[in-house]
Amino acid sequence: MMFKKSTKVLIVGIVIATTVSCNYFRNVKLLTGGTVEAKKYEQTIPFEYKKGLIVIEGTVNSDAAPRQFIFDTGAFNSKVEAELADSLGLKTIATKENSTAAGVSQHIEVTRLDSLQLGDVLFRNIGAGKLNYAPTSASPCIADDGIIGANLIKLAHWKIDYQNQELTFSDSPLSPPKETVQSSIKFKKPLLSGVPEIELKVGERTVEGVLFDAGYNGGLVLPAQFASAFQSDTETKVVDRSTTGIYGSKTDTLITKKLGVTLGDFSFTIPVEFSSNGKALLGNDVLEHFDVYINYSAKKISLTKTSEIEVPFELSFIPGVLNDSLWVVNRTSAELPVSLGDTLRSINGKLPRDVFQNHCEYVMKIGDFLRQEMEIVTIKGEKMTISPLED
Repeated sequence: MMFKKSTKVLIVGIVIATTVSCNYFRNVKLLTGGTVEAKKYEQTIPFEYKKGLIVIEGTVNSDAAPRQFIFDTGAFNSKVEAELADSLGLKTIATKENSTAAGVSQHIEVTRLDSLQLGDVLFRNIGAGKLNYAPTSASPCIADDGIIGANLIKLAHWKIDYQNQELTFSDSPLSPPKETVQSSIKFKKPLLSGVPEIELKVGERTVEGVLFDAGYNGGLVLPAQFASAFQSDTETKVVDRSTTGIYGSKTDTLITKKLGVTLGDFSFTIPVEFSSNGKALLGNDVLEHFDVYINYSAKKISLTKTSEIEVPFELSFIPGVLNDSLWVVNRTSAELPVSLGDTLRSINGKLPRDVFQNHCEYVMKIGDFLRQEMEIVTIKGEKMTISPLED
C-alpha cells in the first residue's frame, strides 16, 4: 500500500511537471513565432500622443474595425483586451505570469493573433496576452484595445518622430540624416523579446539595466536602493499610489533628486526619481525631445535631439476619487498635512462628481485640475490649503 501511494504521488508530480513544461514551450513558441509578411518595405503611420503615450491604430485578423494600441517598447509581449479577444474568437493557447514596471503581477491567458496590420504591413502569428484591465487602470482610457509589445516590435526597425507624431518601421535599419548631430547607444534585449535595456550615466556613475521604455510617460526612474549614492541640492520625497499600470497601482515611495544625466553623447540635468518598487525606466518625458531610431540588427538606438530636455518635478499632492462624493489622498509628502489614504470631503468646495463624470475623465483631466491652489476639507471638517506644484 505504501508503494502504491508513493507511486501515485510520483505520477501526479510527473503530470504537473509535464503540464508546466508544455505551457512553457507553448509560451516560447508564441513569443518566437512572429513574422512580417512584407519584404523591402518602409511604412510611416501617424500616432496620437495621449497623456505622454504613443497610441497607434491596427486591425486584428479579419476584424475590419481599427483598434487602438499603446506602442510599448518596455512590454515583454503584446496584449489584447480580453473582451475584444473573446469577441474575435481568439483561443487561449498558454498561460503566464505577467508583471508591470510597478511590480503588480497577474496570471494571464495568452493567445495568438493570425495577423495584426499596421498601415499596409501585416505582422503574422503574434503572441498576445488577454488583458483584463484593473478598474483603476488609466491605460484603457488612453487606448482600450491593448498594447503593441516588444515581441512584435523586434520584428522590424523603427523611428519614433515625437515632433510630427509619426512612427516609421522597415525591414531595413533606419538611420538619422548624416548631417544631424546624433548619438548611438548599444542595447541588450531578452532572448525571447525585444525590450531594449541600456546604460547611461547619472552624475559620475554608470547605471546599467535601464529599460528604454516608450510605454512609460515619465522621465528617468531608478531603484530606491541607489538613491543614497547620488547627492543633490534639490530633493523631494513622496508616498504614492496614484501611478496605475494595466493591473492597477501599488504603494511606492519616490525620492526625487535633480541630477546630471548623460544619454549617449547628450548631457542634461533633470529630476531623477528613485522608486521603492525597484524599477529602472527611461520614459517619454525624456525621449520626446529626440528623434529615436531603433535598430534591432545592430542592437543600437540612435538619437537626434529636437528640443531642449526639460522634465518637470512630479506633483507632491494628488487626490483620487473614492466615490462620487468623496476624495482620497493618492500622493502626499511629509511636509503636507494629509496622509496617504486619507478621505477628503471636498476640494475647493467641489465633490468628485462636480468635477469628473467618470474614471476616464478623471485620468485625462486631473492634471489640469491640480494646477491651482487647493483648499481641502477633510472628513473631520478640518480645512487646509495645499499648493501641489513643486518649484
